[in-house]
Amino acid sequence: MSNERLIKDLIKQGQGEQLEFKTVVHKESIAKDICAFLNADGGRVIVGVSDNQMPVGLENAKQYIDELHKYLIENIIPDAPISISVETLGYKEILVIKVWGGSKQPYIFDGSIFYRKKNKTQKATSKEISILIHDRQLSELHWERQIALGVDFDDLDKKLISKTIKESRKNHRSSFESDDLLAFLTHYGLYVNGSFTNACVVLFAKKPSKFIPQIRVRLTEYAEGKTDESLIRNEILEGNIFSIRDELERYVNGLGVRSVFDKNQWKRLDFTFPKRALQEGIINALIHRDYSSFSSSVTISVYPNKFVISNSGRLPDNIEVKDLKKNHDSHPVNPDIAHIVFLNGLIDKLGRGTIRVIEECKDAGLKVPEWKETVSSVVLTFNGPKGLSEMKERNDAVNDVVSDAVSDAVKQFVSDAVSDAVNDAASDAVISRLIQEVFFLLVEEGKGLKDLMSTFDVARATMQRDMALLKAHQFIVFKGPSKTGVYSLTDKFKEKIEKI
Repeated sequence: MSNERLIKDLIKQGQGEQLEFKTVVHKESIAKDICAFLNADGGRVIVGVSDNQMPVGLENAKQYIDELHKYLIENIIPDAPISISVETLGYKEILVIKVWGGSKQPYIFDGSIFYRKKNKTQKATSKEISILIHDRQLSELHWERQIALGVDFDDLDKKLISKTIKESRKNHRSSFESDDLLAFLTHYGLYVNGSFTNACVVLFAKKPSKFIPQIRVRLTEYAEGKTDESLIRNEILEGNIFSIRDELERYVNGLGVRSVFDKNQWKRLDFTFPKRALQEGIINALIHRDYSSFSSSVTISVYPNKFVISNSGRLPDNIEVKDLKKNHDSHPVNPDIAHIVFLNGLIDKLGRGTIRVIEECKDAGLKVPEWKETVSSVVLTFNGPKGLSEMKERNDAVNDVVSDAVSDAVKQFVSDAVSDAVNDAASDAVISRLIQEVFFLLVEEGKGLKDLMSTFDVARATMQRDMALLKAHQFIVFKGPSKTGVYSLTDKFKEKIEKI
């Protein structure tokens, strides 16, 4: 499902306990709502939408992001991860400001504590403030906040802490101005009364397994099947969350092209797992795993046609597997760890990572990834490509349309022309789809974006990229109004075809 569809569905819900609309950027009003969401279960402020759910848009919405982010970070106490993104509805830009329910309630803006009641933001009553303080006291007993025994300052990677401070400023995600490392750790609850917390060890220790052995990650790669004889790689990764993530990113970047054999077609199919999707799955597992148990683990198992990430723990009580495939609120199991990862810029649109994973896989021609929750773990499986038979059915549908209208000579000319033009800019799978799109437009004169998306079963962003690439090489042109216009072959390219 595209981002635009998700935002439209969200707006249809109307304003409520976790959603507020604004027609214009009014920093103080937005800050009150964000503060109220932080004091509850999180929420979104959508700017550029009227109270009656009509998108009015903002002119050059991107210009507001840095200033608004800086204002919210500096004026809401204590710091909280705040995500601001520009989204498009039709041809109108809107701002979406998103926060989790805060882990350090109560949150204060302009000297007051704000609370959300139905679709209204107001100052919290004394009773509501008492509840927030009580809940915070309970959260202090969370495993992340417990003291890690025997940890000294020299056990921490000071360069990594300093880098995090710099990254948080670069990303405009923190109001912390000092370069003092201990002050930074204290500010974010990682250094308490002269002791370092478990979360601090997970994030910044040089050798965290010395204190928290369950932090290790197992990486296993198989050639064929799951037997000891087929092992290509079997190792235990050690280090803090950032060093493990970096090592896994290098591994993912080196996976390269993989091949599977489709017995139905007796053909070998080459494909690549989308790197960004794998990286998103990995960082989510590292953030959300249950670190509290000595038997907890993250295991990554790689097969010729599957990439499986399993982490100990359960989904939050208010999230089901089916929710991961749509826009959902994110409630991290380890909010302190998640916040520091957020400051480093490694997670962005909160609650949207799973949707991005799905879209990346679909764009790569792979099956939709599968999430499964067991008694003690959450398992994410990236599958190989859609069966050749499925791909063949789609291509056959297009071929049926063009077979009687296009000669073999024209087919060869179009295939060669598109391949030569975009060879350095696209993968084999994308080139094959681009050729099919040109064939389709050759016969079906003038097609809109939705028709093309439906025919080729790809997301809006993917088809927009395809059309932009074909336009750049003067194969197609867009005609008509921005919303209802259609794509057609250029007169110049049609003239070349007619000469064949």
